[in-house]
Amino acid sequence: MVLRFTLLTLFFTTFFCTSGLAQQSENMTLLGQWDDNSLPRYSDVWGYAANGREYALLGSRNFIHILDVTDPANITELHRLNVNPNSGSSWRDIKVAGTFAYCVTEATEGIQVIDLSGLPNSAFVVYDSRAAFTTCHNIWVDESVTPNKLYAFGTNAQSSGYIVMSLADPSRPTVLASKSLSTVGSGGGYIHDGYAVNDTLYANCGNRGMYVYDVSNPGNPLELGVLANYPERGYNHSVWRTPDGKRAIMCDENQNRGVKVVNVEDPLDMEVESVFRSTVSNPSSTASIAHNPYVISNTRVVLSYYDEGIQVWDFTDPTLPTRVGYYDTTPNTTTYTNGVWGVYPYLPSGRILGSDMNNGLFVVELDQALPVVYESWTAASDGKHARLDWTVAEERDNAGWVVEHSTATSGRFAELGWVDAGQTTNTFFHEDPGPGTHYYRLRQRDVDGTEHLSEVRTVAFMGDERRAQTFPNPVRSGGAVTFRGLLEDTAWEVVDLAGRQVQSGVGRGSVLTGPGGVYFVRVGGVVVDRVVVF
Repeated sequence: MVLRFTLLTLFFTTFFCTSGLAQQSENMTLLGQWDDNSLPRYSDVWGYAANGREYALLGSRNFIHILDVTDPANITELHRLNVNPNSGSSWRDIKVAGTFAYCVTEATEGIQVIDLSGLPNSAFVVYDSRAAFTTCHNIWVDESVTPNKLYAFGTNAQSSGYIVMSLADPSRPTVLASKSLSTVGSGGGYIHDGYAVNDTLYANCGNRGMYVYDVSNPGNPLELGVLANYPERGYNHSVWRTPDGKRAIMCDENQNRGVKVVNVEDPLDMEVESVFRSTVSNPSSTASIAHNPYVISNTRVVLSYYDEGIQVWDFTDPTLPTRVGYYDTTPNTTTYTNGVWGVYPYLPSGRILGSDMNNGLFVVELDQALPVVYESWTAASDGKHARLDWTVAEERDNAGWVVEHSTATSGRFAELGWVDAGQTTNTFFHEDPGPGTHYYRLRQRDVDGTEHLSEVRTVAFMGDERRAQTFPNPVRSGGAVTFRGLLEDTAWEVVDLAGRQVQSGVGRGSVLTGPGGVYFVRVGGVVVDRVVVF
């Protein structure tokens, strides 16, 4: 049975209670945190596991910190490394391949290689070189090829392309090619970040978009495709491809630019299938910035967000991604300039590392499966009213949902009504919410009282939906209603819930009502009012 709330029902069941726009976590638990208050700033994080122990490699302005996170409640810093201790930069990038960590920075430190094989007892910088470059924004190691290849992006030595290094000797990277891309294909130029697998490079080229190259011969790359014009285009910053090669998750580092799910099966015809964004801190804001994506399966991605924390999203339906869980390291902060720089979700334990720029290392864990798995959750205007629909794929220990509503001016969510659990398909009407932008969410409640918030959905009303009104409304069966606000030559029709026309006419006037139920008045195919007959 579909649950429908008519005007009368909603009037008697609606009551308001305020609730904050943000909460610190959803379906994700903080297991541990590490911070050294003497350090001014943190940047990237990566992970390493060996001999039953797990480690975090955390970048700060002056050091690479190696921490034992096997017991997240008792994180221990084991080593603090940098052969250039007086050098510092807010940008420090780290990648691990095998038993070696590769570290670069925008300070003049070149590349440092750290041997991790002696952990937990020892870790040493075994290679320190400025021969290939002195400054570098980002690196990537393609471990799918033999020998592994390291790509350096945004270097002082090659600012319009990449430097590729062989890791045939993993302790001493050697340059294979330094290649400008300005004259390759349509001219990608500077690469800010990139992802390479099986000699295919997905290059984030800032304001020019994302370029895809065949780099099997790194000195003579072949441009395979370009994604330059796409929805909410901004500064193309980072990307990660799914293991099956069908999709990539792509981030633009600007406010008001959502995360993109991109179909990359054909590089000549790449297509953005959806754009999604976090609204954890403020549902009325589109300003959240996802910094980096980390794909963990063909249908899930972990994201590091400025001021919106560590987030896990599911894109089983690539046209409608849904958030699975999050932990906000900077709750109730909406400047979108700090927060989480990077995450590492690939430890054997399944725990997720996150680096907060001001608050250090966070270790979190995604909780067990949510009590409700949504197949769909939508909100839309029927012309005058907001219609909320959600379909449940799975549920356990679910008591039901509180339907909540907010506006940009109110700044807080209020309760609209309650919907009991037990139905696969559920529908809720918010009668005549008025002009403006309206925000809706579902507060799912377990039988033990635990609550979980859905994603926020938005419905906008232009303000002219009130032109036509029926009076009286509600009306007794067999009574007459009058249309007000229609011009004399305006054609109208009355339809039932199934969309079947039951009456039609032109202009104002009175019509006799039919059997009890809910009917819609439509003008030009748009619903302008609802009539409740009892």
